[in-house]
Formats: sequence, structure tokens, C-alpha cells
Amino acid sequence: MVLRRIRLILPVQLEGMGRHEHCRVHATKVSLPGSDTYEYVRPLIFGEPADLPDGIYALTFDGRSIPSQHLNEGWVIRGAHGSSA
Repeated sequence: MVLRRIRLILPVQLEGMGRHEHCRVHATKVSLPGSDTYEYVRPLIFGEPADLPDGIYALTFDGRSIPSQHLNEGWVIRGAHGSSA
């Protein structure tokens, strides 16, 4: 049983605060041993609009929606294993 890690850049959608924006995320895709299941860890959001207001957003990529908070020009990822700033 081998734990596999792949670093990816994925297109994402941000929805919240009356906005629907597209940007990208750096994340590590980690396969779980003995299954076809995987998780994304240490997501780092980038390329979002400079005028994005602070608030709660749904970060959607690869069929997953993760609650996230934009705060003081950085991000707190609520539903993943990691955060970005």
C-alpha cells in the first residue's frame, strides 16, 4: 500500500458575497492506500480578482465544494487539510 502524492494546479470557481469568479488552486492530491479514494491537501488559491471582498465563499473544483473564507487578502480553507494566505 503506497500513499501517492501529486501536486496539481486546478481551475476553480468561487461563489459568495454576490460574486461568481474563476481562479486557480495549487493543491496536493493524495490517494488513500487500498482504495480509489483521494483527498486534496494544502490548497493555495491564486489568481482571484483584487477587489474580492472579505467573506465566505464556496470553493469548487474537481466536483468538490469546500467552504472558504477570504480575510485580509488571504484565505482560510474551512473544509480541507490546509490553508493558504
